[in-house]
Amino acid sequence: MVSQEQSGNTHNQPCEPTPARRQRSRSLLASLLLGACLFLGLLFVFEGLFRWTDLDRIFGWRSLGTYHGQFEIKWFELRDYVRSHGGVDVLLLGNSMVNTGIDPDVLATEYEVLTGERLRVFNFGVEGLTVAPNSHLARVLAARYHPGSIHFFTEMRDYAAGNGVEVERRLLADEWMKARLGGKETVRTWLKENSRVVQHLLFFRNWSRSDFLDSSLMLARRFADTTTSGYERDANVGKSIEIPPDPADPDEQENFKLFTNFSIDPGRLENLKSILDLHEDGTLVVITEMPVHANYFTYFGNEQAHENYLKKLVPFVEKNGGIFLPPPDWQRFPLYSRVDHHHLNAIGAVLHSRMLAQNLAVLCLDQSTCLLPAADGMASP
Repeated sequence: MVSQEQSGNTHNQPCEPTPARRQRSRSLLASLLLGACLFLGLLFVFEGLFRWTDLDRIFGWRSLGTYHGQFEIKWFELRDYVRSHGGVDVLLLGNSMVNTGIDPDVLATEYEVLTGERLRVFNFGVEGLTVAPNSHLARVLAARYHPGSIHFFTEMRDYAAGNGVEVERRLLADEWMKARLGGKETVRTWLKENSRVVQHLLFFRNWSRSDFLDSSLMLARRFADTTTSGYERDANVGKSIEIPPDPADPDEQENFKLFTNFSIDPGRLENLKSILDLHEDGTLVVITEMPVHANYFTYFGNEQAHENYLKKLVPFVEKNGGIFLPPPDWQRFPLYSRVDHHHLNAIGAVLHSRMLAQNLAVLCLDQSTCLLPAADGMASP
C-alpha cells in the first residue's frame, strides 16, 4: 500500500513534457513566425505597389485618420502635385470659397500669357477653415514645400471670434496634425504620414458606422471632382442671390446671430500676422478677398461694415510685410456665375481666375512685385 506522503509527492511532481507536446509547441511557434513574416512581406509588397504604380490614384482612398475628409484630399493631392511637377510655386489658401472659386490652371495660363512666367499653382482652399487653422497650415506647408508665394484669401468671418471654432479644435487636436505642428512624433503618427498601406487602410476605420457608405461615396465624388491642382468644380447656379438674406428666415438666424455685431478679434488678427511673418523667410505673402456679392455683407450690417473692416485690415497687412490685393469688382460677375452670395460656380471660377491673373500681372509689371518660383524646387513631400 502507498502511503499518504508518497501519494502526495507523486501528485506534486511537475509533469514532464512529452516529445509529442514539445513538437506541437515548436510547430505552433514556427507557424506564428511564418504567418508574421508572410504578413510583413505582403505589407512591403503592397507598400511598393502603392509607391511605384498608379494604385494610389486608382483606389483614391487615402486618409490620415483626421475627421476632415476634404482636407485630406487636398493634402494628398498637393503631395502628388509636387511629385509630378517638381515643386509648387504658388499656394492658394482659404476656405470653401477658394476651393470652388479659383482654377489654378486657368490662373497659371493667363498669368503666363501676360507676364511670360509659367508658375506651378495649387489650390489648398478647405471648407470651414478660418484664418486660425490656416495660420498653422500655412507654416506647415511653407516649411515642407517652400513655395515662392502664398496667397491667403481672407474675409470678415475669419475675424469673428466664435466662427469656425469647432472645426479648428478638431483639426488641430488630431495627433497627426499635432506632430506636423512640432509635437511628438510617435510610431503611429509616423506611419500615418509615411505608409501608403496605412493611409489606404485608415479610410476604412469607420466601416461599422451606419453612415460609412454614404460618406464614402461623397468623398469618392469629391476626390473625382478635385483636379490634380486642387480645384473642386461646382456646377450649381444659385437662386435669389439678388435678394438680401432675411433675419427672420430660420435658416439665416444663426449667421445673423454670429455676425451682426461684428468686430475684429485680436487673436484672429495675430493668426493673420503669423501668415504675414512668412515673408521673413523669403516667401511673398499676398492677402486678398473673394469677389462676394454685395448682399453677403447684410449679415454684418451693410457694405459700410465691410469698408470699416478694410480700413483696419489693409494697414495691418502692409505694416507686417504683406501685400493687400483688392479683389475684382463683384459687379463683373453675373448671377449665373454664383452658387450663392459668396461662392462662385465653375463659370465664376474661370472668370475670377482670369481677373486675378490680370491683377497679379499688373502688380508685377507696374510695381515689380511678381509671383515668385519656389525657393529650392522640389521639397520633401
